[in-house]
Formats: sequence, C-alpha cells, structure tokens
Amino acid sequence: MKIQIILCCCVALACGPGRAHAGTPPAALQKQVEQNIGMARKSQEKADAWGEKRADMLSRIREQKNTQRWLSHQIRKYTVYMEKQEAVMAELARRKAESEKIRMNLEPFLDELSARLAAFIQEDLPFLPEERAERLRALNAVLDNYHMSLADKARRVFEALQVEASYGTNVEQTEGVIRVNGNTIQVSLFRLGRVALFYQTPDGHQSGWFNRESGQWEPLPGRYGQEIARAMEIAEKKRTPVLLNLPVGSAQ
Repeated sequence: MKIQIILCCCVALACGPGRAHAGTPPAALQKQVEQNIGMARKSQEKADAWGEKRADMLSRIREQKNTQRWLSHQIRKYTVYMEKQEAVMAELARRKAESEKIRMNLEPFLDELSARLAAFIQEDLPFLPEERAERLRALNAVLDNYHMSLADKARRVFEALQVEASYGTNVEQTEGVIRVNGNTIQVSLFRLGRVALFYQTPDGHQSGWFNRESGQWEPLPGRYGQEIARAMEIAEKKRTPVLLNLPVGSAQ
C-alpha cells in the first residue's frame, strides 16, 4: 500500500505541468518514473528495516528494564536477608560468649559441689559406705573426663545430690559389719532417714546405735531392743507402721 502511494506520487511528479515535460519523450519519461519508483522502493525497504530494528531495540529495552526491576527487587530482598542473617550471627556470637562464661563458672562450681558432697558424706551417718563411696568415685571420674560435655557433668552431679537427698526422707534396713567396743560383729542396720542409725545382732541380744557425738557405734539399753526389731520389720514392710520409742538425741 505504501509503495502504491509513493508510486502515485512519483507518477504525479513525472506527469506534472505540461510545460515541464512537453518535450520529454515517453521512453525517457517512463525511465524516470521507474527510477523514482525504485528509489521509493529502496527508501521504503530502509524504512521497513529501520522499523523492524526499532521494534527489536524497543523490545530489548523493555526486557532490560524488566531485568533491571527484577535485579533491583532481588537486591532489596537480599539486603533484608543479609541484615537478618547478620542479626542471627550476632545473637549466636552473644550466646556463644554467654555459654563460655557459664562454662568457666560452672565447671569449678561442679568440682566444688563434688568436694562438698564428699565432705558431707564423711561427716554423715555411716550407712551404705561402699555404695556411696563408689558413687563419689564415679562422679569424680566423670568430672575429670575431658571428653564429657559440661551438661552431662552437671546432670551427674545433680543426680548424686538427688540420691543423697532422698536418704533423708525414707527408712531402710540393710546388713553390715561394724566395730563395737573394739569387736567386729555382723549386724542388721536400721536407718531412720538421716536422723539416726541403729544396729541389732542376728540373735537380737545386742542392740545399739551410732552416736554422732562420739562418732562411734555404741550399745543401747536392753529396753530398746524390741523397738529396734519392730523398726526393722516396718522398714521391710513386714509390719504396719506404728509409733516407736527410739532415741534420736542422746540415749537415756
């Protein structure tokens, strides 16, 4: 359509006022028209080519703008991500420093607790000596283990403390060997919490207790023998609990 319009213009120009072309031969006039048409065609082809190139350039520009918008969006998003990540890393660093501070204070504290527990057992009533000594030995081995975590060390210390604390809230009957007045005898032992510790020979003829003041096993008057025997039966759940007359301070 564009070529036809240009062609008409060229023909109009070629066939302009009669005066300008009155003496021009028809062949020359046709040649001039063809030249004008050829020039118009080339101009149109260049215009079409430029139009296509322009459309391609506009398409690329739009694509570049879209890419730029996407990149700008990603930059904003990753900036937020990085800020959050930096905040997380700062918090982790703070917690690590706090954990290190706790470790530096907790480890000596656990060693101190173990030492205090050992001293307490040494001054306590002499019940379950082997069991309690083995628990202390195992606890110290854990505390001296470089590969054991601090959390496991703390757990073992508090477990040992919990076991020792439980002795103050129950009664127990066990067997053991003690020394009374320089003699070694086999006896049954009755522990009344941490209040008192009594003994009785298998035949029931000798009964006594551990005197905290003297730190020795001492005989008790015969009137306590039956009470101690009842206490042992209660500890073994062979008898219903009843009130007992046993010394818990000084024996009278």
